[in-house]
Amino acid sequence: MSNRSHSQTHTRFQRVDLLNTSTFLYALGALVFLALADFFLKVASTRISNQLGTLVYAGAALIVAAIWVASEKFSGADFRVTAGGLIAASLVGVCFALVVVFLSRTFSSGGDLSVAAPAIRLSALVLASALGITILGEQITWRWVFGVGVTFVGVYFIVTR
Repeated sequence: MSNRSHSQTHTRFQRVDLLNTSTFLYALGALVFLALADFFLKVASTRISNQLGTLVYAGAALIVAAIWVASEKFSGADFRVTAGGLIAASLVGVCFALVVVFLSRTFSSGGDLSVAAPAIRLSALVLASALGITILGEQITWRWVFGVGVTFVGVYFIVTR
């Protein structure tokens, strides 16, 4: 292998550094809380109306966000705001609220947590990844294509049990 090829390979692996301790711990936290959110959404789906449940979720999310912002501000964090950032952040909020609406409806109409959550989440991960490649210009590799194929096979097996 030439030095150029080795250097390119090394750089490519650095781009996706989930082995960085901080990145790994943040990703693990996201994984745990996303799984718990799906679990509690399923539990709530038969105990509170979908509309009210979504409102309670939004209120709880607002409280968590306010505590985070306040603690960062008291720590002296610098906040940057741009119009594009506000628009994108607002769209995140709208999208997450609609995720809760559609998941609530999925679960309250009889969808099993063990089928619906993984099928929806895995398919959504592939879609988000494809948006990163097509719109943000992120790298596509044969391993990504293979992973997408394996993901869809996994979704098939989950759905058909």
